[in-house]
Amino acid sequence: MNATTSNRSTGQFLDRDTLVATAADLADKIGWTELTLSKVAEAVDRHVSSLYSHVDGLDALRREIAVLAVTEIGDVVWRASVGRSGADALTAIAEAERDFARLHPGRMAALRGHLGADDAEFTERAKRIAQPIRTVLASFGLDEKQVAIAHRVFSATVRGLIEPGTPLGRADDDIALQATVTLFVTALESGNWPTVEKSPPLGGRA
Repeated sequence: MNATTSNRSTGQFLDRDTLVATAADLADKIGWTELTLSKVAEAVDRHVSSLYSHVDGLDALRREIAVLAVTEIGDVVWRASVGRSGADALTAIAEAERDFARLHPGRMAALRGHLGADDAEFTERAKRIAQPIRTVLASFGLDEKQVAIAHRVFSATVRGLIEPGTPLGRADDDIALQATVTLFVTALESGNWPTVEKSPPLGGRA
């Protein structure tokens, strides 16, 4: 057994949370598609085989990173909304999501890749992100159905603007994000936010 093998087998105790957090940090640094178990093992100073005591493989680890990411974004959104209301709250939430995306591109890729998955834990934690956003939207006088629609449109627009690799430069992205919030607030404060009773068929009349 060589010195490297000896060091990697007797290092500090590694728990599941530390492994997942280290893998997420590594994905942020090297890119989501570059993440491998061998690179994670090197980052935590362990043999690849030892990782299987915590996760069942790379796909399982990627899933854990997605759950971590959605949990962290939930924390970010809640902190941004505390003590704020109306336009101030929407701006703070949008900017907090933007800052998270810039700091954690690997985590964001994990989250995007897991959307739509049949994963009860991920879905439940994702609901926590929605709660403060929907509370702010409801404060403008929207009913439950209007809040649901406004939330989907707002989140989809914000996520589109904070995606890595958008054609706009960072400064223009920031301007576009602020413009998005301003447009939303203008529509919400007008008292004329649309209510859709029934979705029209694709290609049909609105």
